[in-house]
Amino acid sequence: MILTHGSTLHVPADALKSRGAVPAVDNSLAGAQRQHILQVLEGCHWVIAGPTGAAARLGMKRSSLQYRLQKLGIVRPT
Repeated sequence: MILTHGSTLHVPADALKSRGAVPAVDNSLAGAQRQHILQVLEGCHWVIAGPTGAAARLGMKRSSLQYRLQKLGIVRPT
């Protein structure tokens, strides 16, 4: 609920700071795909190629997985 006097809302700058809000859940297909790929990558210690790599576990070619990583903006954490 927003309460204000008049037609203009005035909010103090300190009220706009983040208060530990929970990030929105991405329920889109791309979001689900991203989460699944990340889980598989973490499960195989970010190995992409080879018989035990993420591409094999996902049932796709290495190049297809690399394309998908780029498209979804997934990068290996440092």
